[in-house]
Amino acid sequence: MGRHGIMPLTIALLLSAGPRTIAQSASSPSPALHYTLHVDHADTSGYSVTIHIDHAPHHFRLAMATHHEYDDRYWRFVTEFQVQAPASFTREDSAVWAINSPGEDALVTYQIRFPPPAPFHFSHRPFLTGHGGLVGDLHSFMYLVEDPQTVCRLALQLPVGWQAATAVDTTGSTAPQLLDAPILIGRLHRWQFAVAGTPHEVAYLPATATIDFDTTALISNIQKIIHAANNIFGGFPYHHYSFLLEDKSAGALEHGSSVTIGIQPSDLASAKPDVYSQIAHEFFHTWNLMHIRPAPYTDLNYGPQQQSPGLWFSEGVTMLYADLICRRTGLPTEDSTRIAHLTSLLTRYYRDTGNMVLLPGKVSLVSNLQPGPLGDYSASTHLQGELLATCLDILVRDATDGRRNFDEVMRDIYRRFSDKQPVNDNDIESAVTTVCACTEAHTFFENYLSKGKQIDFAPWLGKLGLQFHHDQQPATDRQGRPLPDTRIYSWILRDDTSVRIGLTNPGSCWALAGLHTGDILASINGRPIHTRQDFQAALASLSIRDDIIVNVKRGAEMAPHNVHIGGYTTPVIAITEDPAASPKQRRLFEQWRQSK
Repeated sequence: MGRHGIMPLTIALLLSAGPRTIAQSASSPSPALHYTLHVDHADTSGYSVTIHIDHAPHHFRLAMATHHEYDDRYWRFVTEFQVQAPASFTREDSAVWAINSPGEDALVTYQIRFPPPAPFHFSHRPFLTGHGGLVGDLHSFMYLVEDPQTVCRLALQLPVGWQAATAVDTTGSTAPQLLDAPILIGRLHRWQFAVAGTPHEVAYLPATATIDFDTTALISNIQKIIHAANNIFGGFPYHHYSFLLEDKSAGALEHGSSVTIGIQPSDLASAKPDVYSQIAHEFFHTWNLMHIRPAPYTDLNYGPQQQSPGLWFSEGVTMLYADLICRRTGLPTEDSTRIAHLTSLLTRYYRDTGNMVLLPGKVSLVSNLQPGPLGDYSASTHLQGELLATCLDILVRDATDGRRNFDEVMRDIYRRFSDKQPVNDNDIESAVTTVCACTEAHTFFENYLSKGKQIDFAPWLGKLGLQFHHDQQPATDRQGRPLPDTRIYSWILRDDTSVRIGLTNPGSCWALAGLHTGDILASINGRPIHTRQDFQAALASLSIRDDIIVNVKRGAEMAPHNVHIGGYTTPVIAITEDPAASPKQRRLFEQWRQSK
């Protein structure tokens, strides 16, 4: 036992170093990295990391990696970076430290100091409390830029009585694996079980001493999700999987062999918990994003956040299967029936007009960026992708007379591309064509993925014997009174405090007045706008036929804009069964309706 009651917990990670990429002589031993992460129970403001590098190159770089979906820029919170003499270092850029090491070994130490607490905590971000926290992954560990496949070993030094749950493989790790494995630590509740011979674990870090929900139901329902996903793909892409559940956190994030999930006990104790659809979504990402990787994502990157035109597939298809998995297992879903769910999706498709006019690939490229790249449109790669996948599923069912569905497409892609090479639209088209044994897939991809045409849903739903109706009607409140056009929102650029405008429709009264996404708000009717709350209050006070003056700053210029508040229309979608549907259409619809 060390200082402050620290008891070392060691996880040894070993793996073949892979191809040599560091410029050393052929007879030189390969480098090996020994990481130690130390948590001091008396200090919850951060933790310390030590990296001992055996057989260190004379010149090498350590870097903090950038995640594909977000960039928390944790290099900002690295403090007290030191190397043991006679080695020396320079900071090459914000995320990279260049080290000169004349000896055979090198020792690097640094601290991770957390940013100030946010209004709510995202489950993927590190934190510490007196009873536990989340550490590890790319928020904690630097990697050897010149040789990311080198051997890694990890030791955790934790307070007495604390445990660690992680998907780090105890038989070995490379930097891409280590930096993709968050570690839940503390006074955990843990459940371990095997599915199809593969070990799984659920670890829960509570915020209180008592658990006020049915843990047996939680574990049983997670097992249902695991079985359903395994039935789709016919195998697991991992040797061990960890579900890391954090009380009083928000959101979730997928990893290759684990997921971090923020939960609320009140939700788990409710009649229809929302968390299961989120678990199904993130777990399906284990295959469709982490192992079926969209082009041009790479394993590790310390530069700008990477972008991919293929997220319509990675995210949209995953949205489809999150809903299907819950329906197939009897878990709660957002909508009662598949027709109700599809009606909701189509309403959103026509409400946010960017979905109809912007290429799915373009929307995918900017899906994880701040507003601006889509101009005055709003569009969702998740929504576009789920609707495209729904149509492709119908295409496969119709072409094979119901013998196959989109599950076959996912299995084919997983078999051909998992952990091999990134997938692009041509590969997906090839898989659909192989499964349906038809030429219709090429026309589909050409129209909707290459040319970006608006999807015509009527013929696709017609294959199921369904009739599609779309109307635009004035938006009204529950009493039937017209609603003012509030198709505008506010946002704040990272590292800035200015309140900016975001538009969702170039036909809104705001756009017609000459306002654009990215304009900095100064005032509305003379009242200064300093915060997003100020803007929301101003927006809530508006009525139809109001005339207001919005002052915005664009570049160095300040300009007033006269906005006449009008009404707007909203889509009304109806999907009904065709009484004249053929026996085949009725059979396909019944299979589709039951999520088979």
